[in-house]
Amino acid sequence: MNHLDQYLNLVKLQSTSLRDTVEETSRSVLKLINTHFDYKSHLTGLLIGNVQSGKTGQMLGIVSTLADNGFDVFILLTSDNVYLQKQTTERTKTALSTFNVYCETDDIPFFTNKLTKPIILVLKKNANILRKWRNFISSSGYCSGRSVIVIDDEADAASLNTLVNKGRISSINKHLSAIKALSTSSIYIEVTATPQAVLLQSNISGWKPSFVYYFKPGDEYIGGDFIYAQPKPFCISFTGEDELDTIKNEDTYIPDGLKNALLSFIVICSHYYLKGIKTCNFLVHPSVKIADHKTFSTVLGEHLNQFLIAVTDDAETFIKPQLETVWHDLKGTKPDIESFEDIFENVVNILENQLITVMMLNSTSDLTINYNSGYNIIVGGNSLGRGVTFPKLQIVYYCRKAKTPQADTFWQHARVFGYDRDKGLLRIFLPPSLYNLFSELNVSNKLLINQITYSNISNIQLFYPKGIQPTRKNVLDNKAINLIIGGVNFFSSNPRQDNEITIDNLISDYSEVNDYSAVNANVLTEILKFVGDEGKEDWDNEKYINTVNTLATKRPSTKFALIIRKGRDIGKGTGTLLSPTDRQIGDSLKDWVVLTLYKVNGTKEKGWLGNSFYIPNIKLPNEVCIYDTIDI
Repeated sequence: MNHLDQYLNLVKLQSTSLRDTVEETSRSVLKLINTHFDYKSHLTGLLIGNVQSGKTGQMLGIVSTLADNGFDVFILLTSDNVYLQKQTTERTKTALSTFNVYCETDDIPFFTNKLTKPIILVLKKNANILRKWRNFISSSGYCSGRSVIVIDDEADAASLNTLVNKGRISSINKHLSAIKALSTSSIYIEVTATPQAVLLQSNISGWKPSFVYYFKPGDEYIGGDFIYAQPKPFCISFTGEDELDTIKNEDTYIPDGLKNALLSFIVICSHYYLKGIKTCNFLVHPSVKIADHKTFSTVLGEHLNQFLIAVTDDAETFIKPQLETVWHDLKGTKPDIESFEDIFENVVNILENQLITVMMLNSTSDLTINYNSGYNIIVGGNSLGRGVTFPKLQIVYYCRKAKTPQADTFWQHARVFGYDRDKGLLRIFLPPSLYNLFSELNVSNKLLINQITYSNISNIQLFYPKGIQPTRKNVLDNKAINLIIGGVNFFSSNPRQDNEITIDNLISDYSEVNDYSAVNANVLTEILKFVGDEGKEDWDNEKYINTVNTLATKRPSTKFALIIRKGRDIGKGTGTLLSPTDRQIGDSLKDWVVLTLYKVNGTKEKGWLGNSFYIPNIKLPNEVCIYDTIDI
């Protein structure tokens, strides 16, 4: 039996649908590799999945498939997170029984391996570890005459060069490049649910992928379309905007949002206990600061004790009515929840026997912390993101804010996404501003996936509302980033001068007498094919056409306007060309894509070739920012 079949048999025990998606992904990625890989150079590809949609399972399927096709040296990279590295190593050892799996402390068995089986190293992206293992791999001789396969999980997190704008190379990026260079050829597969930083790499960076594959989640997956939909779904409960400050200023007080989240968790734990379900998790993500984690942990622990006193001493007047209110809310979406009397009786049992554990998960935490069983309240910050999986996660309380949020960072915090959640009992507590932020990120994420699925990789654009950055600036080459800001007029400074007859025919149904004509997206895209720049220095028709098409299909509220003006005796190098009146008309259409066409007389005296032609000017909706790259 080959490696993939062995692995798929194991996956099938978990889910037949998961087995099918793993097989499809493995075959598809192999086909892309065969198309692009020449066994003489270094190939980079990108695998994209949704947050907690089973990326590790897909990665191991790809590893198995490549092993079946003659590759036998693999390196699996994880973030520099001890919990994630430990989780990934254990899972790899369990899943790949036909491989020799080594972690970063297994140097002796690694050196004594005879390559009777494929080998796979699971390493953290830590500078010291990568330096050490680069030397080990080099000394082993395993790369001689072989292509090394590197699978970089969370590739956008630490692998990219953070010193690109300072003319230097960051340590981890340098070590990863050195590992690739150990062999004459390699396949480097970047894996992430937030590919913004990877897709915006310059073409000369060495980290921009040659191919991209997106694997769809299974039917049971709960993700952004369910949790951050518009209008607000039942699983979202709004809290006050300033509960973090309230707790920091009054560290013995529990605000309503956090209190309701805690009560909901207690009721769900009671229901699960009665059903024989031994695991349930509650995630509390207040900020990046360890001091805040300690404050929240203290407040939650104290109020569990207060609830214990209340259920035994003052249940009828205090805690019982509050628990019943929460129970009614949950019953509205989970009709078969256990009866309230049974729930309440068991709440007393759970609190008296201290079956709920409050734990912190951050850089100060014990490595043996276990949230895979029991009823746990997990408080933390950065350690709650980037690939760490929390089973049976039913309650999330989130109040972390940023002045300028980064799309990839915040989307990685959506740890509630996944397969083993009970939809009816799922609750997310957060302020309205953060719900709106996550809803915007969900729309942007869908736009990105749509482009990956249906467009050429070179034409991918990232759409975000103003005030949201796609990723951190220090991994993007400033010289290669092209930013199109909504509400700003873009024009061609060196326009083509051969389009008079074609454009006259295309706009014959529209009058220049009107301030503007409302049109559909197809009208604009057809016109855009025949206007623009002689080169692509400041006007790239293809990118504007892609932008219009994407807004039309994935942002249905977008409207499109055409402004036509003829007989303009304008000289070359005049600037944006727009008259004050036309600029004012365009500015008034805040949520529209506005294409303005000026038919210029084109006389030689004005610096042109001597014939009439059309110059374009385009403005995108005010609240949109679009990022892509340019060749350098």
